[in-house]
This record gives sequence, C-alpha cells and structure tokens, in this order.
Amino acid sequence: MEDSIDEYLDDANLSIPDMIKKYDVLMTNGEKKKPKHNFRCVNELHCRVSGNCSITVETRRHCSSCRIKKCFAVGMRKESIRSEQEKFMKRLQLNKTRRSRCPEKTIEVPALMSLGNSSIVMILSPTDRTHINNVTHCYDQFSGEPSSSTYCSTPEVLYLRIDEFFNRKKPIFINFISYFKHLPELQTLHVDDQVSLIKQNIRLLIPLNYAILKTPISSKFRSTYIQTVGCINNINLHHMFQSLSNSFVDFVTYDPIMIKLLMIILFFTTNPLTTRSIYDAAQYKQLDNIKQIQSSYTELLWLYMLEKCGEQNAIILFTRMITKYLYLQIIIDGIDSIIRMNNDIHKIDSLIQSFLQLT
Repeated sequence: MEDSIDEYLDDANLSIPDMIKKYDVLMTNGEKKKPKHNFRCVNELHCRVSGNCSITVETRRHCSSCRIKKCFAVGMRKESIRSEQEKFMKRLQLNKTRRSRCPEKTIEVPALMSLGNSSIVMILSPTDRTHINNVTHCYDQFSGEPSSSTYCSTPEVLYLRIDEFFNRKKPIFINFISYFKHLPELQTLHVDDQVSLIKQNIRLLIPLNYAILKTPISSKFRSTYIQTVGCINNINLHHMFQSLSNSFVDFVTYDPIMIKLLMIILFFTTNPLTTRSIYDAAQYKQLDNIKQIQSSYTELLWLYMLEKCGEQNAIILFTRMITKYLYLQIIIDGIDSIIRMNNDIHKIDSLIQSFLQLT
C-alpha cells in the first residue's frame, strides 16, 4: 500500500477525491511518520504561495501548511499529532529503552604517564602552560562553591517548587558567569555578544560546572537531596540535572583541566542544538572573533590531551566528551519544555529567567 501512496505523491495532478476513491482513506507518508508539529503550531502554519502547493515525495518538505492540509484531507486525525508534552515523554522513554539495551560502560581512563618516563613528549609551550594555569586559577577563584551564607545543604529531602528550585541555584549561576566574564577573550568582544553567549550557553554548561563542584569528597553538593514539585507528570528536575552532571564526573576525576578547557570551548558556541536557539538565533556582531577564540581554545585542549594521554586516548576521550554534551543538549531542550509548561515560572528570579531563556 505504501507503493500506492507513493504513486499518488508522484502524480501531483491527482485530486484528493480521486485519491480517496482510488485508495480509500489511508495514511499519507507524512502521517505514518508522525508529523513533528504539535496542534497549536499547526494552526499557525501559513502557505507562502497560493495555499494549494503540489505535494509530492520530492516537494512535501517545501510547504508544511499544504502538506498538513493534504494529510487531514485524506483522513488523518488530529489526535495523531503528538503534543509537545507527549513528544518529550516519548523521547524520554526511547532514551531509557536505549540505555537499558546498551548499558553505559565506565570510562576506562588511560594510565597516567610517569614523570620519569623518558619517552614523554613535551608538546605544550611555556605560553600554553601559563594560559592553562591562568584558566584554572580563574575558575577556582570565581566559580567555586558558594559560601555557606548563600548556599546551604541539608541531609533531609527538600521539596521545592520550580521557582524555589532555580532561585536556590542563583549563587551557582552568578559565580559561574563571573568566571566567564573574567576571561580576557570574552572582554574583547562587544557587550551584546557577551550577553548573547551567556544567555545561550550558561544553562547548558551548568551540569558540567556541577560535575566539577561535586567531585571533591568534601563537597556540599554530595549531600543535597531535592524533589521538585508541581512539574508535569511529577518529573524531578533535580534528578535530571544530577544525572547530566554525573555523566561528566569520570572526566573530572581523571583530569578537571580537560573539562575546564572544554567548558570554555562550548561557551563560545554560537549555535547550540536547542529548539529555542535554532529558531531564535542570536545575531552576533563579532562572529569571526568568537570563532577564532573558540578555535584557539580547541587547539589548546587538543595539545594538552595529546601530551597528557597520547593521540589514541585523546581521540577517544574528546569524542566521548562531545558525544555526552550533544546528548546533554537534547535533555536540556526537554527540560526547557517542562519549565515553560509550569505555572510558577513568573516567580523565578528575573535574572535566572533570562539565563533560562524565559524572557
């Protein structure tokens, strides 16, 4: 029957009544693949031409409005289109199923090279080493754990609304942003570009920051238990963020400098893979400069990893870190959807709302 539908799509002159008469009321290719529009967005679709575009296998992606109209015309039900909530829950279930089939293996950290090994190749220049030391010092100075007066942990379970949950994180956000603002490279950029980079990337990098903060045995983040209340389907946002940060702990345990350099590289990303970023891309005034800064830090990290663990292990570690971060962006995109469906977001601190791209 799929061949019959494809035959129809190849014949743009075949009318809807003729198709229904010839093939009965069936699903189009678009329906079988579950269109990615939620119904709220379907009502906002508009044809850019005449409102009666030719929809074939080759042209079906050219006009979403006419494509969805044709799907409805041949009998597709509105109920077949998943809402944003349903799509997110489906993605969570699929990810959970994939993880159960392919249990994640603990990262096998390559053995450290002995300083007495004469085969060690010194790759980093004195300038590179100074640069790395400055980055480490800057992070430790500005992005450490908040003081006990602004952030306190408790062995008891805390039940927090979404606004209480994020307002509690404000000291972490402030310290983390302060670290990036003290990077000399960021200070060279136009202030609008600085703001755009912070707004687009800071919430994506928070889990990596937590991975560093929670690694010391004495960290207060190891004894914090939180349950968010009021979220759709009783989803615990704290658990989701905790799982994301835990996925980077092995890298931090092996060498925190790698993650600190990686965070800078990712901070200077101008097109993260989130729905909001894709459809509301920031206009950067010094895009070439940003790319140049990112490239220089990428080279610095690569040279550091080559000297630290050799080319083969460097490739493996770098690939794993980037893969983890791509997955993190997918989950954060889902968390964004959960946050926007909550009734308490107006109570979130205005600064945090900006970081969460709610304003």
